Amino acid sequence: MMRDPNIIFILCDDLGWGDLSCYGQQTLKTPNLDKLAEEGIRFTNFYTTSPVCSPARASIMTGLHSGHLPIRELTDPYLPDELWNMAKMFRKAGYVSSCLGKYGVGKGQHHDDPIRKGFDGHYGYNCMGHAHNYFPPFLIENGKKVFLKNRPPEGDYYQWTTGIGVAEVKEEYTPDLIEEKALRFIEENRNHPFFLYYCTNLPHANNEGWVPNNPEKQTADGMEVDDYGEFADKPWSDNEKGFARMIQRIDQAVGKVVEKVKELGLEKDTIIFFSSDNGPHNEGGHQVTTFNSAGPFQGFKRSLHEGGIRVPFIAWSPERIPGNRVTDELAYFPDLIETFTELAGLIPVHYSDGHSLVPLLTGNEGKQPKHPYLYFEFMGQIAVRRGDFKYFRDKEGEEALYNIADDVHEDHDIKDKYPEIFEELKAYIKREHVDYRPLPIPDGEASLVSKMRKRRR
Repeated sequence: MMRDPNIIFILCDDLGWGDLSCYGQQTLKTPNLDKLAEEGIRFTNFYTTSPVCSPARASIMTGLHSGHLPIRELTDPYLPDELWNMAKMFRKAGYVSSCLGKYGVGKGQHHDDPIRKGFDGHYGYNCMGHAHNYFPPFLIENGKKVFLKNRPPEGDYYQWTTGIGVAEVKEEYTPDLIEEKALRFIEENRNHPFFLYYCTNLPHANNEGWVPNNPEKQTADGMEVDDYGEFADKPWSDNEKGFARMIQRIDQAVGKVVEKVKELGLEKDTIIFFSSDNGPHNEGGHQVTTFNSAGPFQGFKRSLHEGGIRVPFIAWSPERIPGNRVTDELAYFPDLIETFTELAGLIPVHYSDGHSLVPLLTGNEGKQPKHPYLYFEFMGQIAVRRGDFKYFRDKEGEEALYNIADDVHEDHDIKDKYPEIFEELKAYIKREHVDYRPLPIPDGEASLVSKMRKRRR
C-alpha cells in the first residue's frame, strides 16, 4: 500500500500559456517541462481565478473563486487568519510544509503571515512589491529579515526598509537562493510526508526598473537576471534577453527538482504540480508579443480574456499518474485544495468552490466530477465559461458571448445569435458574486461561507 504522497507545487509568476514549448512556444525551449508533461498529464483548459497574483494566490490557499474571496484586487490587505486554507490542511494531515519564494497573498500583511496561516516554514518574499526585486537587500525567513550582500543605491532608505527598488550592488540572485532552499527542504524531509510550495517570482518584471511614461527609468533592470547566458548575442533588447533567460531558469529549476526527487528515490512517493498564477505580463520592457507568450489567446495579465486567465498546468508522478496524457478537462485553482486534501488522506469538511481532480489524475476519468461552469471577476470585468461558451463583460460594461471552441481569440460576439445562452450565463453572476469589504472577515470563515451557501440554495 502506497503512503500519502509528498506534494511539490511549483508556481511561476506571470508565466504565459504560450511560454512553454510543450504548449506551442517556438523560440524558447523548455526541455525539462516538456519531459514532465510527456511523462505526466498536461491540461489545456486550466484556469487561474484572477488575472493578477494576490487574488490568484488567495484562491490557491482557500479554494474560493474570485466572486467569494476576501482578496480580489492587488490593494486588498490580507486573508483573515481564521479562514481555512491549504497550509492548515497539510498541518492537520501531519505533513511538514514550506512556502519558498513569493508568498504574495495580500498587501501590507505581517512578515510572518505565511507562518500564521499554517506553513511550518517560509523563506523568500512576503509582499508583491518586494518580489519585483531580484537583488533585494533582504529576504524574509519565518517572519524575520535576513540580510543579503546586495546593496541599494546610497540614500535609498525605502529599499532598505521595504526591499522594493533596483539594487546598485548585485551579488546574490534570489532565484538561486530559493532554489537551494527548495532542494535542501526535499532532502531534509525525505523520510516524512512533505508539502513544498515552491513559488518562484520568475518571470515577473522588476517594475521599478522599467517605469512606463518615464524614459529615464526604462532600463534593462526591468527584466533583471544574473546573466543573459546563451541569449547574450541574440538580436533582441536586453529586456527580452532577460525574459528568455528567466524562462530558461524556470525550466532548469524544474529539472533540478525532478533530479533531486529521483536521486533520493522519492519518485514513487512524490507528485509534482506546475502552473502559473496568471497570464503573461507586458511589463519591464518585455512585450507579450515578442515570444507569443499568450499563445493563441487574446489578452494578458489583468484581463479576463483567455490570455489573462488560462494558464499552463502539469502534473507528474511516475507511480501514481499515468503519463503521456493531454486533457481538455475544465479545471481551475479552487480544485487544488480539494485535490491536495484527498491526496493527503483527509475528508474535506470546509467549503470550497472546487472539487478533487484525483480521479482524472489517476486515470479514472469516468469518475471525475465536472464543473458546470467557471466564474471570474476582476476590477469591473466578469467572465463565465460554460462548455464552449464564454460570457464576457469588460470594465466599461460592454457584454459579449463567445464560442471558445470556434473562436479562441474571442473576436466574434455571438450574443445576438444565442440570446438564451447569453442570458443563462449572465444569470450566474447573481448566483456567484458575493459583496465583500477588503478587510478581515469579522466572524471568520462562518460568515463568508454562510453567504455563499445562501446564494446557492
